[in-house]
Amino acid sequence: MYKPAPPRPRKTNIIRSRNGCKSCRDRRTKCDEQKPTCGTCARLDKRCEYVQPVLKFQNITVQDSNRVSSSYDTPSTERQWLAGNERLAIQATQGGPRIGSHGITKSLQVTERDIFYTTYWEDNCLPALHPMFHSATLLTADHPILNDAILALSSCNISRLYSERRTSSTGLMGPLSPSLIHQTRSHLYYSSAIRRLATMKASDYRHNATVVFIVLVLFAHLESAMGNFQAFYCHVQGMMSFLVDWREGAGDVAIKPLLRSWMQTRYVVWWARAYFSSLDIHQQLPSIPLPISLKEEPRTLHDRRVKVLSIMCESHRLNYKAVLQQFKNMRSEEEAKHENNRCYAECASLLCHEATKLDEWLLHLPPSELPIYRLNDTSSTTIHFQSHDAALNYAYYVVARIMQCTGLLQELCNPSTSGYEGECSQTELWAQTLVQIAQGTEMRTSLTRNSYTIGFSGLLLAGVLRCQSLSVGLEIQNWLQTLQDLQPTEEGAFPVYQTLSVVKVINQQRMVGRDVFAVTQPVDDGGGHPKVTAYNSQFISSLLFHGRCRIRNCLFEECITLNV
Repeated sequence: MYKPAPPRPRKTNIIRSRNGCKSCRDRRTKCDEQKPTCGTCARLDKRCEYVQPVLKFQNITVQDSNRVSSSYDTPSTERQWLAGNERLAIQATQGGPRIGSHGITKSLQVTERDIFYTTYWEDNCLPALHPMFHSATLLTADHPILNDAILALSSCNISRLYSERRTSSTGLMGPLSPSLIHQTRSHLYYSSAIRRLATMKASDYRHNATVVFIVLVLFAHLESAMGNFQAFYCHVQGMMSFLVDWREGAGDVAIKPLLRSWMQTRYVVWWARAYFSSLDIHQQLPSIPLPISLKEEPRTLHDRRVKVLSIMCESHRLNYKAVLQQFKNMRSEEEAKHENNRCYAECASLLCHEATKLDEWLLHLPPSELPIYRLNDTSSTTIHFQSHDAALNYAYYVVARIMQCTGLLQELCNPSTSGYEGECSQTELWAQTLVQIAQGTEMRTSLTRNSYTIGFSGLLLAGVLRCQSLSVGLEIQNWLQTLQDLQPTEEGAFPVYQTLSVVKVINQQRMVGRDVFAVTQPVDDGGGHPKVTAYNSQFISSLLFHGRCRIRNCLFEECITLNV
């Protein structure tokens, strides 16, 4: 057996240390490590600095085998943003170096994630919202609840703009779903903001009333984007109660811009509820008048937007209610005749009032927001504007004009009487104008800038139901098909593939001599479910199509299956 090896003798008794001051280490001399100044630096009258050890952590990028591709080619910068955020989300689920009970890596990741969503908010969300939110962003440093609400809306927006392809899907839900990573982050930020709001005291509401109102408006925008009608109406009730208690808010300079942004969201939700509801629900849809404080002369583009949205939605409500009344009264001809005449007279009077307001709105439209007509350019089939927002506002104006044309109403109320060709021709001209405006806009811009307002998809669907021209209907179908080929998700909160399937059926019916005036659900679903994992809140397989057969000159209702 071998004996244990004897201990190795030391070559020196010097105990080396790596904690010496910077001056001694640079000169390679021994440092006695006295604080605050070592003996050598004191003797040489030099500045004594101690270097703290630096801990460096490296984040490892994990390749996600299930990572899905975007539904369309994104710009390189946005792809880097997406890739970076996906990396953060993966790393957040893994363990990291810890000191005590604090996860350093996790803390850094949260900070980087917040910066990412804040940058996205400034670059992509703010252009689609009222300009007053630019100044609201400056308040986030002092108000965490506002920061959480902004980040919730930002992550929600990016989740819906960049989609994932489903591994398995049905036609009712479409082939794509919102990005789960960003959607999950949105829920976390939203929950944090809700918790902060719930723990606030009455004094906190009074001292931070403007911030609370901004947060409530952001909540309304988020629920509108998600198609969560129940939660949206809950926020509406809470906002109304808050405004009643906030009496001194009448003098706040931020109150009117916030009200306009809120009212815009209310019109968006109203429009989404109108498509697709049952006939009875559509007859009961309420009017949403502007608050008295917003009825003054509009001075900015966003002021004019809310004003024309209110006129368009009310004209739409009156027109469709009168049209659907004809189908509701089909079973009782004697009672229907008297009811139809009364309904038409009342509707025509109210539409005339809305037309007067629309004329006044047009008078206040500045030249910078009017269509651009190029001289000696008669071959152009598109209409252009100086900005996308101006084009969208004018499209609202055009749809309001379509809904104020009473030719179809007169024809339905008195089918034996002729002479309404002029009114129907006027409707067709307005519908053609709407198509030309849509064709003159950039589709990618529509996908991003129309996130919080009614987009062209919903407007064109309304237009095709009032225009009896097959050629115009096919132009609308082609525009929607091009949009779907670009990104088959949603535009202006409307699911593109679902809208396209309805327009295709309308055109097919028109080809066989049947005009469609309205579409409703056989059984109302209350607006469906929130669009958490889908782009449509309503999983519709068939709809009731209400129209008139030109050959037999009679009204019809038919349940038709959609090819989705």
